[in-house]
Amino acid sequence: MTNQTEPTEGDLLLAELAALGRRAFPGEEGGMTFLIMAVDLDAPDDEDAAYGVLHVLMYAGERADRPAADHREPWSAHLHAADGTYLTTLVGGSPTPLDPAADAARCAREVTERLSERRRSSIRPLARRFCTF
Repeated sequence: MTNQTEPTEGDLLLAELAALGRRAFPGEEGGMTFLIMAVDLDAPDDEDAAYGVLHVLMYAGERADRPAADHREPWSAHLHAADGTYLTTLVGGSPTPLDPAADAARCAREVTERLSERRRSSIRPLARRFCTF
């Protein structure tokens, strides 16, 4: 996320998401920094497009661009509609303090699992045809 020699909190989560086949982007609004990721794996691969579709915003407090050594608040992930409306929290904070790398891995794993569960639950079963002969 930055040109620092030390990775930021966001850098760690971006790497963990990439290892799971997901692409996220740094974002900023009102002085807060975060990561944004389109829910659909087939969505265009850029930050601007992620805002216009079902997306996840991921926060580590108010600044995702802090040096990882300054990690104090656990990552959380929140599902938003294409118009930006908050829908639900996918990943809440960790109940115990985690080191920055472990917390990034936890968030990436949990958000990926929740999105997979959500996708499976929204797929309708195939209608079956029965032959009577």
